[in-house]
Amino acid sequence: MSMPEKSVSSSLQHIEIQLADKNPALLQAFRLYHELDQVAYDLGLIDIDDSLANKTSWSPVITLIGDPSSGRDEFVNQYLGSHIQDTHSLNAQFTVLVHREGETSMSLPGTAIDGDPRFPFFHISERLEQLEKGESRNINTYLDLKTNNSPKLKDKTIILAPGFAPNTKPEGVQLLRDHATALSDLVFTFFDADQPNLENSRPALAHFLKKTTQSHNPGKFIYIINQKAGSTTPINLAEWKEQLSMLGLQSGQFFVLKQDAESEGQKAIEHKLANIDIESAYRILHTLEQHIDEFDSVVIHEVKKAINLWKDRSHFTLTIVLSFVALTLVAGEIQMGLVALLLDPFIASIFFFLLIVLLIPLHIYSSKVHAKFISKKLVERQIELGLIENLSALFNKGMTLWRILMPIRQPVGWTKDVQETLAMIKTRARGLVQSLNNGFDTSLTSQPAKKDTFLNL
Repeated sequence: MSMPEKSVSSSLQHIEIQLADKNPALLQAFRLYHELDQVAYDLGLIDIDDSLANKTSWSPVITLIGDPSSGRDEFVNQYLGSHIQDTHSLNAQFTVLVHREGETSMSLPGTAIDGDPRFPFFHISERLEQLEKGESRNINTYLDLKTNNSPKLKDKTIILAPGFAPNTKPEGVQLLRDHATALSDLVFTFFDADQPNLENSRPALAHFLKKTTQSHNPGKFIYIINQKAGSTTPINLAEWKEQLSMLGLQSGQFFVLKQDAESEGQKAIEHKLANIDIESAYRILHTLEQHIDEFDSVVIHEVKKAINLWKDRSHFTLTIVLSFVALTLVAGEIQMGLVALLLDPFIASIFFFLLIVLLIPLHIYSSKVHAKFISKKLVERQIELGLIENLSALFNKGMTLWRILMPIRQPVGWTKDVQETLAMIKTRARGLVQSLNNGFDTSLTSQPAKKDTFLNL
């Protein structure tokens, strides 16, 4: 029996409307996500109101990382042309900035972000809970949301992230920083030119730099040496580069930003921000292909591993029972010649009939017990991987009498037709990159040539 057709969830309908006027290639990508949703829904991986499109941001995301003295907030205030309320009340807090018309800005707690798929950090509390039991209740100490009416914030999300100085919640901050940078189209990391020694930041900074090397787009990471207004401290860029290289940086773009004068670095940064729509579009298409690949390499792979483990444990339990029966027969033979009785066809038939009658319910019961433990582990694994696909739901679909008794190790519904459907979706997704290239040809060629003022490692 086929599943009913899944409709576009109400929370995503506004995105489809916006893309219809904004970018034809992204509109097609959104519709491919809907086809992907249908496959996931048929497999039982998502509910009818869920969507894999929630795993990415459909508007540009910019993350600014920096401590209070790094110039991060001064930069964002200058960029938006308005003052953002103080964001330093908690040194472990991430502030999400979104656009809202009206003179009065709003502030919302972290629970508003954690529970809404339109914002970054959707359901991040579940992953915090894995770090430490009860930590999800502290979501408001990690996150808050602020609105601003600046036109530059329209169709964009800015994340203000804490810097690398030691704080009281290092693991939680590290988790949120990794999540933000993976989701972002541009990541600006600010350093105070008056504090060139990075030794105190070594643990957190080394982890961050390691993550940048694993990114599919390392060019999105920008390092800014910020010189305060009136500061006369000379900036030795070679020393900064050497320190970061020793901590694990392999490539990156550097800018020196002077706040008391408009610099070439400022112009280059603004140029990058002006072209963020291009970065965002390619990131969305790359993420679409990545999510299609994850069906086999991550989602189905994890469920297959769980099924194999379940089968192995169930068979091991059955083997132990059969070994016990065999030992009982050996003991019976030694004591009273029991095996000789089993040579009688009638007695042997009754014995094996009773053995099968007892073993089948025992095997079914033990299989279901093992399945419960493995299902719980799958829930934990799902949160650990940051997946919205319900791995345990697909696994539990295989808890039927037929699948318990037969040596079937494929997840329910993972058929050749489904795999061919995913292959077709991926082929069409790859074709969208060329379509996107054609759409950006005009904008790329019409940009005036500018001399790069940044240094590449």
